[in-house]
Amino acid sequence: MRTAVLKIGGASVFSSPSASDPLHHFLRGIRTDNSRRWFVILGGGDTVESMRTLHRLHPQLDSQRMHWRCVDLLRATADVAKELFDFEVCLETPTELAQAILDPNPRCYLVQVSTYYHPEALNWIPAPLRPLENWDTTSDTLAWLLALRLGADELHLLKKPDCSSIHTLEQAARRGLVDPQIETLAKNRPADWHLDTYLVYHTNVWNQKILAPPPALPSGKS
Repeated sequence: MRTAVLKIGGASVFSSPSASDPLHHFLRGIRTDNSRRWFVILGGGDTVESMRTLHRLHPQLDSQRMHWRCVDLLRATADVAKELFDFEVCLETPTELAQAILDPNPRCYLVQVSTYYHPEALNWIPAPLRPLENWDTTSDTLAWLLALRLGADELHLLKKPDCSSIHTLEQAARRGLVDPQIETLAKNRPADWHLDTYLVYHTNVWNQKILAPPPALPSGKS
């Protein structure tokens, strides 16, 4: 049984009903996937972008505190997605996440980011894999950290743009399709952990593109 993490960009939530129809269809497909356990998180979309605008207008605001304010906002977007997309199971606490990890059956879980990423509960993350607590870290990196927490086999990053010309994680980061921190963390990944990373995007059909990871750094370097 493979374990997969899916990150849905917040822009997909902030869409008209007709524009989000393909996403409804996609999610119905993963709910009936008997070959994987799916763990889904939501990005912040315009909710977080409004905080970015606020920080640009008031640069004296502390970057670290702004980071955690945005993480807090992800609880609201996940709660909205639970209602919009009819998620039956939402993991709300670290205990619920731990129990789900032990369940070997194929299921689809919506995961609150606070179940594994919280300012008072970061000790499980090895020091080289702790992301910067600033705007360089977005829900892409938080999805990667969930994959690390699960020891997942696959990470699927759902994006709105056409990603057909992207072949590597480095390219995706350089073009702003993923945040720069996820590339840095992938270089520092544990040597014994293999994670297939995909960009998922919709043209007239759903497409997925596996990304070549960056070379891992020698142990102890960053």
